[in-house]
Order: sequence, then structure tokens, then C-alpha cells
Amino acid sequence: MINPSIPFSSPTRVILVRHGRSTYNEQGRYQGASDESVLTEKGHQDARQTGLVLGETTVSAIYTSPLQRTQQTAQAIQSAWRTSLPIMAHPDLKEIDLPAWAGLRYQYVRESLTADYQRWINAPHQFEMIGPHGVRRPVQDLYHQAQRFWRQILPRHAGQTLLIVSHGGTIRALLGTALGLSCRHYHTLQQSNCGISMLRFPNHASLARLESMNDTSHLGEALPKLKAGRQGLRLLMVPSGENDFQSVQPLRLLLRAQKLDFCVSQSDAAQMLCKAILAEHPQTIQLHTNRTDFHHLWLQTLNNRQIQTQSGEILTGVLVAQSQILQQMLSHMIGAHQGFHFPLIGGRVSVVHCPTTQLTPILQSMNFTGPAAIQRGLVSCIS
Repeated sequence: MINPSIPFSSPTRVILVRHGRSTYNEQGRYQGASDESVLTEKGHQDARQTGLVLGETTVSAIYTSPLQRTQQTAQAIQSAWRTSLPIMAHPDLKEIDLPAWAGLRYQYVRESLTADYQRWINAPHQFEMIGPHGVRRPVQDLYHQAQRFWRQILPRHAGQTLLIVSHGGTIRALLGTALGLSCRHYHTLQQSNCGISMLRFPNHASLARLESMNDTSHLGEALPKLKAGRQGLRLLMVPSGENDFQSVQPLRLLLRAQKLDFCVSQSDAAQMLCKAILAEHPQTIQLHTNRTDFHHLWLQTLNNRQIQTQSGEILTGVLVAQSQILQQMLSHMIGAHQGFHFPLIGGRVSVVHCPTTQLTPILQSMNFTGPAAIQRGLVSCIS
């Protein structure tokens, strides 16, 4: 995806932010590439809060979609900064084009256009829609659009830090193409309003590294909101390592308000960390294993849907294991070839939702910090 002959002097960092909550978000309608939707008051407030948390980061350029909800978000972000940069609209940052669904309510599409909706969710790479120019494959088109954007922009800003304000679907395509993910995995990466994701393009590397994804802790969220319904299994992945004692307090703060049904640890060090961070959860079932095929067993369990929930409720579990093991699980679940593109940070949590409503797991967030940790200055959203 990146031309290795380009002489990048130092890594290029890219901060991606989805636009704030919009009127169509509020109404539960598909937006697509239409420009009828604008930010709500909450959307403006969240965008300004995002600007505050990004204020210590030196940004060289700001790119946005030409649609007004992203323009408004970028302006609100910049209003929290002491300096201003020109906000450059780029056509390849426009949202996925779904002309037949634009303005329709999610519920109507889900219940009345069932076959199309199921193909959209479970086979997005094959999903087709008729538009003004005939039959198109919107997800494939969006990935080509994202690749075109990277090819044009990265050489122009080698070694700099960029801010991109775009749309949920477009950011998923930008992340996917930067990380080498197929468009069949389009729905495996969640993007929340004003969620922050960070990519690092190392010098001469063919693919980027994902430093964090969809962090909404600056908006006061204890964990990212479940967008695919409150059913199925939610896994909180916690890496264990040499400096686990530094991770205990921020993890306790992050998990304090959560209902945790079980915790599984792999290795003795992981078991110690599990006990420490769950000191305030005496009802949580704690399981331990030293099996070396830990991640294979979990992936088999998830693939076979062997974990059932009662009364259709969400079941939340914590997995504590070596970072490398969790990276392998994570990369397999979202269709990546190599786990080293997803470095997990101690003291932070990566959240995976396995809903009952779709076949593929959803990475809700990677290296999520937690609002309590930010308020107490224990960790930084932008490292």
C-alpha cells in the first residue's frame, strides 16, 4: 500500500477522528454520502472536548471530508487549540455512498430489506446497490477510495503528524487499507462519534501500526458503547508483562463500574494481575490455565459460538495474557495477517464484542484508557 522507495525521514503519525453526533445519528438514519445531516449540540460539545484532549499534540495538517458534519467537527476541534491550521477538504474522505438507503431508518432497512441487510452485515465485500451509475459495490469502492487517499497524502507529509476528520465507514476503510485488512472485514472495526484512532507509518514499512483505536474515554465513557446490541459476548483483553504493578491502579479504575462475569488468565504473572485488578469484583469467576494453546482454544470457542448467554444479555469476560498471545487472537478475529501491527499497551484494555446478530467479532476499541485514568493523570490518551 505504501511505496517503500519513498524516503520517509521519520514515522508519519495519523490521528483519525469520526465526526460528532449528528442529526441522522440521533434519528437512527443511514447517512452515507448525503449532506443533509449536521451536528447536534452534543456533537459540537464532544468535538470541542476532543480538541482539548488533542491540544498537546503538534499537528502539521488537517484533512476532512467535504461533508458539513465533518467540517463542523474539525472546526469545533480546532476551536479548542491555541493555533489554527487550514482545514483542507479532500473528496476521498467522503463517506461510503449508499444512495438507496440514505435517509432510511436503520430499523426499516433491518426489518424490511432483510436479505440486503444480511449481505451488508455478513458479506460487505459482496454487497451491491443500484445507484445513478448502475450497480456498484459500495464497500469495495470505498476501499479503493481509501487507498487512493493514502497514496496521495502520505508522501506529501512524510514524518509529520496529520489529523483526519471523517466518517465511520471511511475511517474503517482507511484503517483497513493501512493495516492490510480485506474489505470482507469492513464491519470488524467499530467507529464511535468523536472516537480517536492513531496510526503510525514506520519509515520504509509496507503497512502501518495501530497505536490505538476508537478511544472515547475523553468523552467520559467507561467503555465504548455497544453498537451491535447488548447481546452476545464482550471480551476485555488485558496484556500482562514485566511492569504489571504499574498497570494495576489504572485497570482497577477502568473496570470498577463494570459487571464482569468471568476472568481467564494465562501464565502465573497474568493470574496475579487478574487477582489485583479484580479486587473490587469478588463475584467474578476467576479461571486460570497454563496451556500454551490458550488463544487457539478461545478462537475455536468463539468460532463455534460455544458460549451462550442467558436471557439474551451481554456476557462480559476479562482475558489476561501475554501481549503476544492477545495480539494473535486479535489479529485473527479481525482478519489481519500479523499481530505485531497491533501493539497492546499495559494498563489499557482492548474490547472485542461477539454479537449474536452477526458472524464476525467487532473490535470496539484497542488500548482504551478509561475516563477515570485520564482525570487522575495516570495515563495519557495521546502518548
